[in-house]
Amino acid sequence: MFIYEDNEQLKRELKKIVIDSGLTQKEVSERMECKPQQYTNIVNKENLAFRDVKRIANAIGLNVRIEFVPVGNVEK
Repeated sequence: MFIYEDNEQLKRELKKIVIDSGLTQKEVSERMECKPQQYTNIVNKENLAFRDVKRIANAIGLNVRIEFVPVGNVEK
């Protein structure tokens, strides 16, 4: 879990999760039913959409969970 700060951080975290899954980008793109270049375009675009995060997470066998907590009530 991490505290969302900006879209760049989200993209870095997503890339780490894909690496940790042990799958190649090609395998992830195949599971997403898109071409490797399309996958690259998705993860490199300036504003990563929630639907894209969900597609990538699902392709590597994960669900996306969002939790809203009061400011200052952050577990470390």
